[in-house]
Amino acid sequence: MKRVTSAVLSSVVVALLLAGLVAASAAAAPVATASACTPATNIEAIIDDSGSMAVTDANLLRVQALNLLIDTLDPSTNLGAVEFGGTFFGEGSSADTLFPSEPVGANANAMRAALKEKIKADNGGTDYNAAFKQSDADNAGAQARIFLTDGGHDIGEYENGHLAHNVPTYVIGFGAGLAGPEDKARLEKIAADTGGSFYPLTDNSQLQSVMNSIGAAVTCQTPPRSFTDKLAQGQSKLHGVTVGASTKTLQIALTWASPLDAFKITGLKLVSGKKVLAIAARPQHKPGKLQVTRNASSTFVVLKVSHLRKGRLVFKVSAAKVGSGEPQATLTTQVGQISHK
Repeated sequence: MKRVTSAVLSSVVVALLLAGLVAASAAAAPVATASACTPATNIEAIIDDSGSMAVTDANLLRVQALNLLIDTLDPSTNLGAVEFGGTFFGEGSSADTLFPSEPVGANANAMRAALKEKIKADNGGTDYNAAFKQSDADNAGAQARIFLTDGGHDIGEYENGHLAHNVPTYVIGFGAGLAGPEDKARLEKIAADTGGSFYPLTDNSQLQSVMNSIGAAVTCQTPPRSFTDKLAQGQSKLHGVTVGASTKTLQIALTWASPLDAFKITGLKLVSGKKVLAIAARPQHKPGKLQVTRNASSTFVVLKVSHLRKGRLVFKVSAAKVGSGEPQATLTTQVGQISHK
C-alpha cells in the first residue's frame, strides 16, 4: 500500500499543488494532485481524554475538531476513533472505543453522539501504549491515523506502539504537559517514523483548523488557503481566492475557539475583473447562481460552494457576536478543494 504522504515530500507537495487556489495577489494555475499521494479511505482517530484536558481543552474543541472532520470527509470514507488516558494503579482500562470504523455518511450522527457522551476528561494519566494498542485492535485496516494529545506519555516506558501498524500518523500536540523537549521529540518521532506530520500548538484554539488541514492531507487535496482575522462585534473583512479553470467546487471552513462568539460569511460571488460571473443568491439567470450547502456548529461553519469556473471567489466574513470577554475574537477561514461532490 502506498503511503498517504511523507514528511520528506510534504514541502514538495505544498510547492507543487497549486491547483487553482492561491493568495488573492497571486496567479493560479491548476496542477494535478501529486501521484505520490494515495487518498486514505479508512482513518483512525486517537484522542487524548486524560484529566488534564479539563483545563487545556475545557471548551471541548477536540470534539468540535472531530465533528468538523466528520462533516468534511467523503461520506464513503471510514472513520473510527478511540479515547485514551491512563491508570496509575492498574484499575480499569487506559483506552477504549469511541466509535468503530464505519462510513461517515451513514453514521455521522452516531459518531457525534458518541463524542458528546464519552469525551469528558475523565481518563487519568496519558498512556500512549494503550492508545495505539486499542487503535490497532479496533481498526487494523486503517490507512492513516490522527493522534491528538495535550501531554507526554507518563505510564511506564513507551513501547513504540506507532510502529506496530505503521501508517501515516498526523500528530497534534498542545498544552503545558508537552513542555519538556523529550515529550515533543517523541511526538515528532511518531509522525516522522510513519510518514505523517507533527503539529505543535501552544493551546487548543487552532485544533479545528489543524484538523481541517489534516483532512485535506489524508485525502490528497491542496493545502487550504488560510486567513486569520481579529474582529470586534459587527466588524467584517473581505477576502478572495483565485479559482482555476478545472476547479468546480470549493470548501470554506470558518473556525473559532469560543461558543460564546459567532461568525458568518456573506456576499459570496465569482468575479472576473469587474464582471460578476455568479452569485450565491437570486436572480435565477444572469449572473449565474453558485450552489452553496452549509453545516454549522457552535464553533465552526463549513460551506461547500459549487458551480464554479475560472475567476475569483470573493466573500465577506463578519463577527455576529463577540461574547467571550475579549474586545475582539479570532476567526480562521480556510478555503480548499474537496475530494467529493
